[in-house]
Amino acid sequence: MKRYSCYIYAALLLSLGACSRQLDLKPEGTMVEADLLKNKQTTESFLADTYLQLMKACGGNAFLLGDVTGNVVSSFDQALVKGAVEPRDGNYDALWSTYYTTINEANVIITQLPKHAAFDAATQQQFIAEAKFIRAFGHLMLLQMYGDGALQGKPGNMGIPLMLQSFDGYDGSQNKARNTNEEVYTQILKDLDEAIAALPDKRTDPVAQASRATKGAAAALAARACLYKQDYAKAATYANMVLTAQLYNLQSSFVALWPDNSTGNGKYALSTEIVFAFPESWNATAYGNHGIYYSYGFYKPLPDFLAIYEAKDERLTDLLTTTKLMRKFTDPKIMDNVNMVRLPEVMLTAAEAMAQTTGVNPTSVDLLNKVYARAYTKNPVPKVYTVADFASKQQLIDRILLERKRELAFEGFARFDAIRSGQQPNPQLPANRYCMPIPQREIDITGGLIVQNPGYVQ
Repeated sequence: MKRYSCYIYAALLLSLGACSRQLDLKPEGTMVEADLLKNKQTTESFLADTYLQLMKACGGNAFLLGDVTGNVVSSFDQALVKGAVEPRDGNYDALWSTYYTTINEANVIITQLPKHAAFDAATQQQFIAEAKFIRAFGHLMLLQMYGDGALQGKPGNMGIPLMLQSFDGYDGSQNKARNTNEEVYTQILKDLDEAIAALPDKRTDPVAQASRATKGAAAALAARACLYKQDYAKAATYANMVLTAQLYNLQSSFVALWPDNSTGNGKYALSTEIVFAFPESWNATAYGNHGIYYSYGFYKPLPDFLAIYEAKDERLTDLLTTTKLMRKFTDPKIMDNVNMVRLPEVMLTAAEAMAQTTGVNPTSVDLLNKVYARAYTKNPVPKVYTVADFASKQQLIDRILLERKRELAFEGFARFDAIRSGQQPNPQLPANRYCMPIPQREIDITGGLIVQNPGYVQ
């Protein structure tokens, strides 16, 4: 029997074995699973906690990893930069465990809600679809960090263990080995396809529109997964689902995407450019919104990174202070939005995927121009590209990748975009450590059923 605290919207309390009749009584202030999932209100509260767990998983080192090791920002933690993190380094175990905690909560809804719910089937299906989106998000984040060759077109290599059932007490016979990269991608896309079928196109509340799963958010995540998988035709298809829905628009000002939310007046200032985000919240830490530490001085943009911008690009002139500190997540009251999926990512995914499949084409060039031009609201854009500017599809792809690095800086993409495009994320990171090490405790607990990544001591 699993019990969930009423006070924190169901933080998971897992029973560790068979309960005696006396011990099986519900403790005061908790709910058993059957009660929790019976009515709409408590189920939605539990779903809210599942989003909260995803927010926590995406913060801290998980958010920083892409840029700290992607030659974007400096870091005091050279172990990450150099790939010197070892399997027994407990400082990074949370990269693994927090996502699996999130996935487990999603699995409770997916697998148990149909057994216990006493409310309408349509709402049940929507809640399950949201949980599948969250599960897919967690599996994809784990795969991009830990999957051996997951970003390099190696489908048969070891990915991560897929977790598709909720935890119901430790049972060693249920330990799972790592699935292949192909198996993990297949499950991610299955979850997202099923989510797309059941999720709404649009929510009436603008905060919920950006912070809860929608068809657009699920399609955008599927496009990202297919781009990482190097299935470019499907990446373009999913991305175009988002673009043709016409529910999202580029914010006129790039810097306005990160407004000052410090008034605490409930106006979240979420732009229609945002496809999925964690909105401003007091569920944060003193180190920055949701565990993001960029406001601290030891995370400074590197000179090589700054050099990729042109002189009047507002992503350089307006987003960085004179001391070259990043200004995306610096609200003193810890009330910044954290944008996880934005329209420009989807646009550039579509542009790159179509260039990969059809070569130099006007649609890809047009999408590139739109993202590029938005960085020049005060001065003329330096260049309006045409098809004639690109002698090969690789030239166009390289220009799109450059725009991704400029546009999505400090949002966690640089490491993974470099690896998937055949580039070294940073000069100090060896190729045999492009994957993070599986925490040693996972290998020990499973008796070696889970195998360590190549490049680390087995």
